[in-house]
Amino acid sequence: MSRAFSGGKRNREVNRDLKKKQKEERLRRNRELRARGIDPDLSESSVGPALTALPEVKLEDVVISVARQPRRGDFGPTKLFIGGLGSMTTAAELRAFFSRFGELVDAMVVVNRSTGQSRGFGFISYRSSTEADQAIAGANGAELDGHPIRVNHAEARPGRS
Repeated sequence: MSRAFSGGKRNREVNRDLKKKQKEERLRRNRELRARGIDPDLSESSVGPALTALPEVKLEDVVISVARQPRRGDFGPTKLFIGGLGSMTTAAELRAFFSRFGELVDAMVVVNRSTGQSRGFGFISYRSSTEADQAIAGANGAELDGHPIRVNHAEARPGRS
């Protein structure tokens, strides 16, 4: 540990107060320059009568916008809910049935933990929303393993309490 004299607490307080006053003065001066239409950042190097005034801007001339970008048709996989499945329906059968409408990302049948049989519903995901819409139009009300199925866009799970 160094025993050199660092100026002490009083000296540090004086330096801090001096810096604080200098900052307040600098902020006050910058506000005054901006009020007169002078950019304080540009005037730091050139102090005196060579200061240039900022051009006047009317509110009508200001345009605030975001650059237009073409909207993408699909925003990633589109998940569909498949209801009314038979108790013996598997994910492979679901995938085979719905693959005719487009490229499947995922196919899943929700099963009962104790019996291992289908709970009567499942989910599939298509790469694009257009394929998913074709599947809804083509398969809603169709029969799979002798059962009429419902096909809808999947909804987010409600929060559990």
